[in-house]
Formats: sequence, C-alpha cells, structure tokens
Amino acid sequence: MKKQFSKKTFFRIIIEIFFLTVYIFFTFTNSQQKWMVVLITGIALSLFFSRVYCGWMCQMNTVFRSINWVYGKLGIKRPKTPLFFKHKAFKYIILVIILLSLILTMKLRIKVNLTLYVSIIGIVATLFLEESFWHNYICPYGTIQSFSSRPAKLSVKIDEDNCKNCGTCQKVCPAEAIKTLDSKKRRVTKNLCLT
Repeated sequence: MKKQFSKKTFFRIIIEIFFLTVYIFFTFTNSQQKWMVVLITGIALSLFFSRVYCGWMCQMNTVFRSINWVYGKLGIKRPKTPLFFKHKAFKYIILVIILLSLILTMKLRIKVNLTLYVSIIGIVATLFLEESFWHNYICPYGTIQSFSSRPAKLSVKIDEDNCKNCGTCQKVCPAEAIKTLDSKKRRVTKNLCLT
C-alpha cells in the first residue's frame, strides 16, 4: 500500500510541475489565452472526475503544496478562514468581480495579465490564512468547478463502514471537503474535493 501511494504521489508531482511550467510559459510569453484551453478542459473533466483540475493541474495548488511543506517544517500554523468570508455570497461576488474585470480589460484592450494578479493575491492570502480560503472562497475557477463537478461519478469517497471516527482525514483536507455526519463518521463533499 505504501509503495502504491508513493508512486501516485510521485506521478502527481510530475503532472503538477508540468502544468506549473506550462502556466509560467504562457504567462511570460503573453499567451494567457492558451491557458484557457487548460481551464476549459478542466471544466469538462470535472463533469466526470470532480475537481481533478484543482488537485492535479492547478498552478496554485502546486505552489500551495510547497508553502505547506515549508510551513510544516517550520511548525507554522495558519489561522482559519474568518466567518465573514464564509458567507455564501462572498465567493460569487469575487467571481463576478473577476469576470467583469476580465470583460472590461478585453473590451478596453487593456494589456493586463489578470490571471497573474489573481494568482499573486491567492499566494499572499495563503501565506496568512489556511489554504481552504483560496480553494473555497477566492478562486473563481474553484467556484465554477463547484457547480460543474456536481454530476461527477468518480470522486474520492470514505468507506463509512470502515471509518474509525478519528477525524484525521478532515484535519488534513486542504479544501474542507470532509464533513462530520451525525453518526460521527466522515463524508466527502465531492464538489469541494480536490481529488
């Protein structure tokens, strides 16, 4: 089991580094429109495989893994997301602001790399608040995928019959996708899970 897990982790790291490299290349060659193909592919995949883009292809998730590793080594704990940001409307307001900004910059032909600025804001926010703040409340793509991934049949599941009620999975989940049931067992909310 341990050998299989480490192969999967290695494979995931290779894929994440590949997509981070592609993102950086597109960003600094002013080919950001090409990254849209990756994003649209991610939405299409989410219909079947939940938020697979977020867990395997997203440049932000790759950066966050590095931040988490450093913080883990240094023993730094970040505070939870303030309740104000957890209001249902907040993530939709952020999505609308980003979409309007995108439309406005295209309409006015303003040369600005909006994706890069949103990424920088996400990285800075994640230096000070837990990672789920980005995944669930700021990331416009995460908000879109929280809808597109609802019909997905393939997603991570917890075997409730074998669940020991220890809560370890819930503590380490970067997207707060694991909920406690009345029975104290845990269940994955598939449209939040980063797969």
